[in-house]
Amino acid sequence: MSNEVFTPKVGDLVRSSELDGTFKVVGVQLRGEKCFIQRFDVSKHRLLDEPQCFVSCSTLFPFQEDSSQAAARIVREATE
Repeated sequence: MSNEVFTPKVGDLVRSSELDGTFKVVGVQLRGEKCFIQRFDVSKHRLLDEPQCFVSCSTLFPFQEDSSQAAARIVREATE
């Protein structure tokens, strides 16, 4: 297992250990301790709701879609 620390950057898709859903980083505080995230709809590739202010970066981890999730999303998108 990697001991690498995740440092979110503007534009990254992330998940949170404190909030449900997938989010996009829309801003990072100067020291990189907190950031603004906004709920993101992966299947429609668009932002939802208003940004969540000052979420601790330590609670965020990169969004990773496994192959079965990607396949289900592609089928869903094709049948809409």
